[in-house]
Amino acid sequence: MSISQTSFTAPCHVYAGTISNKTDKSVLCTIHYSSGPNYKLEDTISVKLDVGGRACIPEREYQPTPEATFTCRKIVSRIDIQTDEQSFSLEQPFDGVTSPVTEWKFDVHNDHIASMNPNILTITLESPTSTTQ
Repeated sequence: MSISQTSFTAPCHVYAGTISNKTDKSVLCTIHYSSGPNYKLEDTISVKLDVGGRACIPEREYQPTPEATFTCRKIVSRIDIQTDEQSFSLEQPFDGVTSPVTEWKFDVHNDHIASMNPNILTITLESPTSTTQ
Protein backbone atom coordinates (compact mmCIF):
# COMPACT_ATOMS: atom_id res chain seq x y z
CA MET A 1 0.00 0.00 0.00
CA SER A 2 1.27 3.43 -0.81
CA ILE A 3 0.64 6.39 1.37
CA SER A 4 0.30 9.68 -0.42
CA GLN A 5 1.36 12.79 1.33
CA THR A 6 -0.26 16.10 0.74
CA SER A 7 1.29 19.27 1.97
CA PHE A 8 -0.53 22.53 2.29
CA THR A 9 0.92 25.96 2.81
CA ALA A 10 -0.84 28.70 4.69
CA PRO A 11 -2.22 31.50 2.56
CA CYS A 12 -0.17 34.70 2.62
CA HIS A 13 -3.16 36.94 3.34
CA VAL A 14 -3.26 40.31 5.06
CA TYR A 15 -6.58 40.98 6.78
CA ALA A 16 -5.80 44.28 8.56
CA GLY A 17 -2.94 46.61 9.39
CA THR A 18 -1.69 50.18 9.32
CA ILE A 19 -0.51 52.49 6.58
CA SER A 20 1.81 55.47 7.16
CA ASN A 21 2.72 58.40 4.94
CA LYS A 22 6.51 58.83 4.86
CA THR A 23 6.42 61.39 2.01
CA ASP A 24 6.55 65.18 2.16
CA LYS A 25 3.04 65.62 0.71
CA SER A 26 -0.51 64.43 1.35
CA VAL A 27 -1.54 61.20 -0.36
CA LEU A 28 -4.85 59.51 -1.09
CA CYS A 29 -4.78 55.81 -0.14
CA THR A 30 -7.37 53.39 -1.50
CA ILE A 31 -7.46 49.95 0.10
CA HIS A 32 -9.04 47.18 -1.99
CA TYR A 33 -10.48 44.04 -0.38
CA SER A 34 -11.31 40.77 -2.10
CA SER A 35 -13.29 37.77 -0.96
CA GLY A 36 -14.89 34.53 -1.99
CA PRO A 37 -13.44 31.49 -3.69
CA ASN A 38 -12.26 33.54 -6.70
CA TYR A 39 -10.98 36.47 -4.62
CA LYS A 40 -13.04 38.98 -6.56
CA LEU A 41 -12.66 42.65 -5.69
CA GLU A 42 -15.74 43.80 -3.88
CA ASP A 43 -14.93 46.45 -1.32
CA THR A 44 -12.77 49.58 -1.12
CA ILE A 45 -12.08 52.29 1.40
CA SER A 46 -10.17 55.53 0.83
CA VAL A 47 -8.39 57.76 3.29
CA LYS A 48 -6.32 60.92 2.85
CA LEU A 49 -3.05 60.82 4.77
CA ASP A 50 -1.35 64.09 5.59
CA VAL A 51 2.44 64.29 5.82
CA GLY A 52 3.51 61.90 8.58
CA GLY A 53 -0.05 60.63 8.96
CA ARG A 54 -1.08 57.08 9.75
CA ALA A 55 -4.35 55.18 9.43
CA CYS A 56 -5.66 51.77 10.38
CA ILE A 57 -6.60 49.32 7.66
CA PRO A 58 -9.66 47.75 9.27
CA GLU A 59 -10.52 44.09 9.09
CA ARG A 60 -13.61 43.43 6.98
CA GLU A 61 -15.85 40.36 7.00
CA TYR A 62 -18.42 38.84 4.70
CA GLN A 63 -21.00 36.07 4.84
CA PRO A 64 -20.15 33.55 2.09
CA THR A 65 -23.79 32.58 1.48
CA PRO A 66 -27.08 33.88 2.84
CA GLU A 67 -27.55 30.56 4.66
CA ALA A 68 -24.09 30.55 6.25
CA THR A 69 -23.95 30.73 10.03
CA PHE A 70 -20.39 32.07 10.00
CA THR A 71 -18.40 34.93 8.50
CA CYS A 72 -15.10 34.98 6.63
CA ARG A 73 -12.43 37.64 6.49
CA LYS A 74 -11.92 39.78 3.43
CA ILE A 75 -8.36 39.98 2.12
CA VAL A 76 -6.44 43.20 1.57
CA SER A 77 -5.59 42.65 -2.09
CA ARG A 78 -4.30 45.98 -3.37
CA ILE A 79 -3.29 49.42 -2.12
CA ASP A 80 -3.42 52.39 -4.50
CA ILE A 81 -1.65 55.67 -3.76
CA GLN A 82 -2.46 58.90 -5.55
CA THR A 83 -0.75 62.28 -5.30
CA ASP A 84 -1.06 65.37 -7.48
CA GLU A 85 1.91 64.20 -9.57
CA GLN A 86 1.66 60.41 -9.71
CA SER A 87 -0.06 57.21 -8.71
CA PHE A 88 1.26 53.75 -7.87
CA SER A 89 0.01 50.48 -6.39
CA LEU A 90 1.05 47.45 -4.41
CA GLU A 91 -0.73 44.12 -4.95
CA GLN A 92 -0.73 40.88 -3.01
CA PRO A 93 1.22 38.78 -2.35
CA PHE A 94 2.87 41.43 -0.17
CA ASP A 95 6.60 41.17 0.59
CA GLY A 96 7.37 39.39 3.86
CA VAL A 97 3.92 37.88 4.44
CA THR A 98 4.35 34.14 4.98
CA SER A 99 1.05 33.28 6.68
CA PRO A 100 -2.32 34.91 7.36
CA VAL A 101 -1.89 38.10 9.43
CA THR A 102 -4.29 40.49 11.12
CA GLU A 103 -1.69 43.21 11.63
CA TRP A 104 0.68 44.31 8.88
CA LYS A 105 2.52 47.56 8.23
CA PHE A 106 2.68 49.52 4.99
CA ASP A 107 4.78 52.67 4.56
CA VAL A 108 4.14 55.02 1.64
CA HIS A 109 7.33 56.48 0.17
CA ASN A 110 7.76 58.88 -2.76
CA ASP A 111 7.66 56.17 -5.43
CA HIS A 112 6.64 52.91 -3.73
CA ILE A 113 4.81 51.25 -0.85
CA ALA A 114 6.93 49.23 1.57
CA SER A 115 5.43 46.06 3.09
CA MET A 116 6.82 45.28 6.56
CA ASN A 117 6.25 42.94 9.46
CA PRO A 118 5.45 45.22 12.42
CA ASN A 119 6.94 42.68 14.85
CA ILE A 120 10.44 42.88 13.41
CA LEU A 121 12.57 45.61 14.91
CA THR A 122 14.19 47.85 12.33
CA ILE A 123 17.15 49.93 13.34
CA THR A 124 18.16 53.09 11.54
CA LEU A 125 21.85 53.74 11.86
CA GLU A 126 22.80 57.35 12.24
CA SER A 127 26.26 58.66 11.66
CA PRO A 128 27.96 59.70 14.86
CA THR A 129 28.00 63.42 15.48
CA SER A 130 31.18 65.05 16.54
CA THR A 131 31.20 67.99 18.84
CA THR A 132 33.98 70.48 18.92
CA GLN A 133 34.60 72.47 22.03
